[in-house]
Amino acid sequence: MSHGRGMGYGFYGSYILSVLIIFIIISLIVYFLYKRRESLYFEKSIEVLKERYVREEISAEEFREKRSVIEGLEVSDSAVVSLVDRYVKGEIDSEKFFVILEQIKK
Repeated sequence: MSHGRGMGYGFYGSYILSVLIIFIIISLIVYFLYKRRESLYFEKSIEVLKERYVREEISAEEFREKRSVIEGLEVSDSAVVSLVDRYVKGEIDSEKFFVILEQIKK
C-alpha cells in the first residue's frame, strides 16, 4: 500500500489552486481598471480639444492633428499625462511636445 504517494500536492493542492485563481482574477481586475482609467483621461483630453475647437481657439486642421497625436499615445507615467494636458490646452506646440515626449521616454 502506498499512502499518499503519487497524489501530487495532496490535500494542499486545492488551496494552492484556489490562491492561484484568486491572484489571477485580482490581476485581471487591476489591469482592466488601469486601462479604463487611461482611456478616460484621453476622453477628457479629446473633450477639451472639442471645446477649444467650438470656441474657435484652434483650427480644424490643428484639432485633427492634436486628436490623432493623443489617440496614438500610451500613458507610461504621470509625466506623459501632464505633457498631454499642456499640449491640449495649447501651452506648447506640436514640435515642443514631441521633443519633450522623446526626452521623457529616455
